[in-house]
Parts: sequence; C-alpha cells; structure tokens
Amino acid sequence: MRYILYFLYLGWHWGIAMACFVIWHEVHGEKKYGIRTIGTDDLSTDVSEEDREHATMYEPVNYYTATWLFDHLQPADLQTSLLDVGCGKGRILAVGAAYGFRNMTGIDFSPGLCRDATALAGMIKNKYPDTSITIACEDARYYDIPETTGVIFLFNPFNEVIMETFIRKVNESLLRKQRPLKVLYANPQCKDQWLAAGFKETASFVKLRYLKGSVLEKE
Repeated sequence: MRYILYFLYLGWHWGIAMACFVIWHEVHGEKKYGIRTIGTDDLSTDVSEEDREHATMYEPVNYYTATWLFDHLQPADLQTSLLDVGCGKGRILAVGAAYGFRNMTGIDFSPGLCRDATALAGMIKNKYPDTSITIACEDARYYDIPETTGVIFLFNPFNEVIMETFIRKVNESLLRKQRPLKVLYANPQCKDQWLAAGFKETASFVKLRYLKGSVLEKE
C-alpha cells in the first residue's frame, strides 16, 4: 500500500513517467538495503510552524539520485566521516554503511524522524557491527561540524536562509582543520550559495527534468 500511495503522490506532482521511474528504484532500493523509509510527512505535528517555514517536508531522497552521488566518492572519502543533514528516517545512513562508511552522523530537527533514524541505526549496526552511527536531534544552524567530517549529504533540507548559516558552520569547521570536503547535494536548490562560498562543482546530472544532483568540493 505504501508504494501505491507514494506512486500517487509522485504522479500528481511530477507526472506518471517520474512516478514509475522512482517507484521502480524504491522497490529495489528498499529490498537491497532491507529498510522501510518510503513515504512523506509534512511534520505538522512534530515541529513548530516557525521551523516549518524554513524546512522542507520529509521525503526520502530517491535511490537513483543517492546511488549516482555516492558513486562519485573515492576510497579516501570513505575513510572520513559522513554527515547526513536532514537525515529523516535514516535512508542515507543505510546507503552510506553499504558503501563502506564506518563513521556516520545524521542530524534532523524532527524528534519523530530522529526516533525512526535511531531505530534504523540499530539495524544498520547489527548488519555492520564496526559502524559508528550518531543521531543528533538538532537545528543545523547550531550544529558544530565535526573536524572528522569529509562528506556531507544534503537533500534540499531547508531554504536559503538556513543554508547560509549552515554553510558558514561548514567553513568554520574547515578553518579549524583544513581538509578536503565533498558535498553530495540532491535537488541542489541552493547550489549557488555553495559556489559563492568557495566550493567547486565537479559533477552534476539532470534526469527526467526533476531529478538532479551535484557534487561540490573544497580542497
């Protein structure tokens, strides 16, 4: 039933071709990683109205986009820590573990989504016992980026107002410890802000008009 409801949601907003493409990847992705993270949530019962003005509703990044972005990582990237900003129910943490990350953090300001992500983190640790996963229920504006972070994943988690503050926090982390940093950015609505902050786009794609992804780097 959840696939049917999600198909109807996608078809209504982005057309039947898009819905068919995404649902095909949803079925295979959820089975591959052994998780259930499909669906949407407007967060109306979980966060304040003020916070919802700056955030997007919960919707997991589609598996096609996630795979395309992760395929652009190098072995050295996997030796660093992955930070999933707006982690939702934890889909990207499952993908990250499968790709080889052994140190990951997911942050989200929704207590409900953080509970789901924490439960999923337990499942991931059972499958990958040497993996360390931290779930932080925090506002990204006030989160101090760990100096071990080498990869950041974003799925259009918030608007340009919050993004400006978050980018500043990222650059503060890089000032504390200079290091290469990659941003895997799905549906990169605020990409220009990252470019203005000194990041360089090294790869990008557009598929079926609406599916987009960008790899941003700062050496």
